[in-house]
Amino acid sequence: MQDDDILIQKIINGDQEAFSYIIDTYNKLLWVIVGGILNNIGTTQDIEECISDVFIDVWKKPKAFIKQKGTLKNFLAVIAKSKALDRYRVLSKRKIVEINEAIKSSDDDLLDYVIDKDMYAALYEAVNSLTEPNKEIIIRRYFFEEKTSYIAEKTSIPVKEVENRLYQSKLKLRNILTGKEIFNNE
Repeated sequence: MQDDDILIQKIINGDQEAFSYIIDTYNKLLWVIVGGILNNIGTTQDIEECISDVFIDVWKKPKAFIKQKGTLKNFLAVIAKSKALDRYRVLSKRKIVEINEAIKSSDDDLLDYVIDKDMYAALYEAVNSLTEPNKEIIIRRYFFEEKTSYIAEKTSIPVKEVENRLYQSKLKLRNILTGKEIFNNE
């Protein structure tokens, strides 16, 4: 294992072997970090591109590493997290745009997504009638296909409560959509 300062100095001098060493040493760590952020919304390719961007940053700007602020491992982890969160924001917006485009597409294409426009409108209204955080939980689970454990982490709600809220919200949506809405608290 080489000293971080020596590795960075070698990269500043254009040493590709030192750069390869960094990639080999820290690639798995970056997969864990980036994959943990993008696994519910991105593809494997998105994760790979994000990790590549981290290594490209190190190759292009090795002087950004300052040993007094931490280790090279921590430096790479911070860059990876930042890039993954940026990519997550972009992918989230793209997913919303895809849903909106699907809704606005022709009737034939729309039928592939929803049985008919009225049903979609009713579903949209029903979901919007839910109170927070139930509305967010339903959208995250069924529109963005996020796992309940991930939703629990992001909303700071225990997993069991997320599962209970999903169940109760589905019952409420079913009642609304079948015209049997029961007026009670969510």
